[in-house]
Amino acid sequence: MRSIVFPELPIQDTCWSITTGRDGNIYIGVCCELTGGGSVFIVQYDPVKDSVEYLLDVTEALGEPASSGRAPHSKIHYCMVPHSSGKLYCATHCSGPPAGDDLWRPWHTWDDPDRMHSGFHIFSFDPATEELDDFGSMSPNEGSRAMAMAEKRGLLYGITWPRDHFYVFDIEERSYRDLGRLGDINAQSVWVDADGHGYTVNDLGQIIKYDADEERLITLDARVPKDPDFPSESRSVYDTTPAPDNSGIYGTVWNTEHNRFAERLFKYDFADSRVHDLGVAFGESKQDHAGGLVFGDDGYLYYAASKEDTNRRNPFRMYLFRMDTGSLEKEEIGPFDDGEYHSAYIAKATRDFAGNLYFADCSSRPARIYVFTPEGAGSVFEPGRPLIRSWG
Repeated sequence: MRSIVFPELPIQDTCWSITTGRDGNIYIGVCCELTGGGSVFIVQYDPVKDSVEYLLDVTEALGEPASSGRAPHSKIHYCMVPHSSGKLYCATHCSGPPAGDDLWRPWHTWDDPDRMHSGFHIFSFDPATEELDDFGSMSPNEGSRAMAMAEKRGLLYGITWPRDHFYVFDIEERSYRDLGRLGDINAQSVWVDADGHGYTVNDLGQIIKYDADEERLITLDARVPKDPDFPSESRSVYDTTPAPDNSGIYGTVWNTEHNRFAERLFKYDFADSRVHDLGVAFGESKQDHAGGLVFGDDGYLYYAASKEDTNRRNPFRMYLFRMDTGSLEKEEIGPFDDGEYHSAYIAKATRDFAGNLYFADCSSRPARIYVFTPEGAGSVFEPGRPLIRSWG
């Protein structure tokens, strides 16, 4: 499998956000988690020219230099959302240590005015003009772990970390509203329906809806599937992608209390608020992780899932699968291996205007993404395709 590597960012080590812009280019948040004082960069890949451009050092652009001694804005974590205007709407996240430190946790510096994280920013960035509009810092000490856009309503929905609060941001009014805490551990995805209502999952597996008409959160009578091997009711959601007909979403369950983090697939239907359990990512075996869900032009649901490899210190490596959502038949395509590195963790995925699929890796330095071209795709670039999804 082919990869696109970012050697100009030697300390950046993860790609959490990846999306397709209105211009058809692929945009990646190249993040820094393991080295103190690192920044997140927005990088553009042009699939027509097969070229990479390093567009923005986010911390410098926001006036939050990574060398400040605070926990830096080291990530854009599932919070890079394309707008039909061509702009990207983003929220920053934290978890990388301050400059000079090897490790950081938010509670360690929560009350330290010099070391605590300054709070995540929401901003827009126009790749065509390189204009950035910073809406400011939203919640002191916190990052934003996932975000979605209801474009017709002009609203952004997201979840803070570590307090796990649901927020609504009005783009025109530039106003931030905190709707309170959902649980102990964040969901990794927020999504929207055609009417602009927002959804996520709490840490008991219940689907939470933000009713944009009533401006309130509602706990729905629907829960993502439970791992039958574990007695705990604890589970949330890792990744979601819209069904091709926008009737619902497909997702992976995130197990929050044991090491098989995300392995079970499900579908959620908007019309009747029903959840369908689609089983484990493949076969009868148990996976450590499944993510990177994206539909190909051929109608298959493509996704990454781990397989055990006991010959390695990290005993799991990632493989590409696809599922026929009608028959639920699952097929292995091959490893996320570019000949130099075999991925141990794939986060999210997107599709370009020619049908190529892109998968964000979070396990190598220098950071990289992987590219797969399904049969029959990749040759004709069709401008003006619909946006892939309106969440990070």
